[in-house]
Amino acid sequence: MNGITNDWTAMLLRRITQHIKEQNWSAVFVEIIIVIAGVFIGLQVSLWNEAREEREVAESYLERIKDDLQVDLKYYQYVIDYYSISRTHALAALQAYEQPAESLGADFLIDLYQASQNWNLSVRRGTYNELLATGRIGLISSEYKRTLINNYYESGMARTSTAQRNTDVTYRQKIRMQMHDVVQIQIRQNCNDSYVIDADNFYYLRLPNSCEIDVSKEFLAAEVQALHNNNEIRQELRFQLSANEAILGSMKNGIASASKVLSDLEANIQ
Repeated sequence: MNGITNDWTAMLLRRITQHIKEQNWSAVFVEIIIVIAGVFIGLQVSLWNEAREEREVAESYLERIKDDLQVDLKYYQYVIDYYSISRTHALAALQAYEQPAESLGADFLIDLYQASQNWNLSVRRGTYNELLATGRIGLISSEYKRTLINNYYESGMARTSTAQRNTDVTYRQKIRMQMHDVVQIQIRQNCNDSYVIDADNFYYLRLPNSCEIDVSKEFLAAEVQALHNNNEIRQELRFQLSANEAILGSMKNGIASASKVLSDLEANIQ
């Protein structure tokens, strides 16, 4: 295209030169107008192509953002499933403290341990960070869409920070220091969380809803009694429960926020 344009321009310049030599001023004027019009049209075509390419780049990024939001929604739900199970164990263990130790069994120990399970949470920001680093966020022409995306990811930092703070509580350390290693080994072998890969090759942590351990009755009774009498563990467990609920609240907020952004982007709201 550039070669054709250059040849055409060179041809016009030769013709203008010839007209000047012949002092054919009318022809010179016409040729100059043609040159100016050609240059103008060429610039417009170039600008139109550039604008089209920028729109295509912006649309590509928006599609990637939507894909990321779909992954975020899945991630938030997996985290909710995980911590809902952990919270159920925490509630059961706290309720067990209201009962005589003699009436409790292996479930009490399992509940105490599973209430301490946690998931090191992260945030998916690759596409958004690329938009910021390259300055291409400005290619998204809709101010509403830019604001929508910015607000989601910036508030997401606070959401993730809240969740991470609440995974770093002392109950996990305390219960694993106090519970006998024989019991812990049994729980880890039969009840531990595990990594699962879903159909989209997305890996996540999953806790079993229930499990059993094999410990002698005498040893079990002694361990239940010791931990039932441990008031420090009971107090730490109360805080662990509130931490789990804070994480669940953050993840539910994440679902609401991601759903809103995804819905508006899909609807192409400007």
